[in-house]
Amino acid sequence: MSPAGGAKGIKNAATSSGATDKKLFPGDQVKSFQKKTTSENLPNLHQVETLQKLRSKFLNPYIAHITGERALSVHTQEAYRRDLTFFCNWFAARGLFVDENSLKILRRDVTMYLSYLKSQGQESSSLARVLASLRGWFTWLKHFKLIDNDPLEGFENPHRQKKLPLVLTPQEVLAIIETAIEPREAAMVELMYSSGLRVSELIGLNISDLNMAQGYLKCVGKGSKERIVPIGSKAQQSIEAYLTIQEKQKRDLAVAKVKAQLERKGPGRPRKVAAASETANAPLNLPGTRRRGGAIQDMTPLFQDEQGKRLSRLVVWQIIKRLAKKAGITKDISPHTFRHSFATHLLENGADLRAVQELLGHANLVTTQLYTHVSRAHLKNAYQNAQLNFGVGDPLQFSPDLPIK
Repeated sequence: MSPAGGAKGIKNAATSSGATDKKLFPGDQVKSFQKKTTSENLPNLHQVETLQKLRSKFLNPYIAHITGERALSVHTQEAYRRDLTFFCNWFAARGLFVDENSLKILRRDVTMYLSYLKSQGQESSSLARVLASLRGWFTWLKHFKLIDNDPLEGFENPHRQKKLPLVLTPQEVLAIIETAIEPREAAMVELMYSSGLRVSELIGLNISDLNMAQGYLKCVGKGSKERIVPIGSKAQQSIEAYLTIQEKQKRDLAVAKVKAQLERKGPGRPRKVAAASETANAPLNLPGTRRRGGAIQDMTPLFQDEQGKRLSRLVVWQIIKRLAKKAGITKDISPHTFRHSFATHLLENGADLRAVQELLGHANLVTTQLYTHVSRAHLKNAYQNAQLNFGVGDPLQFSPDLPIK
């Protein structure tokens, strides 16, 4: 075998091995086609042209629409972009034709794509999300008359297997809270459990969102919807301790900065600098603060890292994992587990389902009803209350054969 042939064989083997390991979608290789300049080097010029038309004419305007006009979170926008890009790559790889003015996508194309995803091991929940991405795209295309018919009109979602959420017991929650010795971690855990916040809502909190005097906070949930949530007494104590330490660190930094300016020597007339004692008691004018109606609203993040930046979801997840392991919790929990535990424990203690729905920020009551399947104590209490109100005396001793006196 010649050296060229050997190198070619090694290259082909590496390519096939990499494709097997990564399980690429058909058409993912199309991106590399655009880097070639001559048409004779292109494996299939029609695939590249189809993909370019799909993205420039039909996909990119829709991505701009959901990014600028719809109130979607950054993660939802990225999921939609990823799902639709994979579909366009698969569509172009099949060699289907795209007209300049309209897009021809049939229902069988979508069905074949879903079958392909299922053959790659995708769960029904992932398929439902892909369908949601395609539905929004096709609705937008039909509105602007870029497609004649919506291929997903009347199309049913795949059957999703409902799984009950993982819930911690009150003793397990208490063990994790006692493990959180660091003030920031204690405030995070207490706030997630006492208010039922999502992790995105937790890291999105600003200091101005807290009303410690009245015991509530304002958070922004899915779809940029704001809601008011109460703060538990234990959570208030943890937050106040954390904010006290944060304020002390800020003032120590300001005092150190003033002392450094006073000790600095240079030519010319020295600048008039306030005394360190005056700076320590003066209100801070930090970046991220704004004045409204004479009052300063602190727009800095509530939970910050060492650089003063907003915490990420990954950092919160790592903190919860570390605290759970330290507390001896064997369950595979996440920050969202505290939200599940919050709702379940409320129902177990007799909270109204509608009230829990408002606290969680659910748009549909069906989503909140899932926690009634987890809470066996709630069903038992409802049964006992119904039995106590049934008839006179013990309802289990009632018999229609007994004479009525």
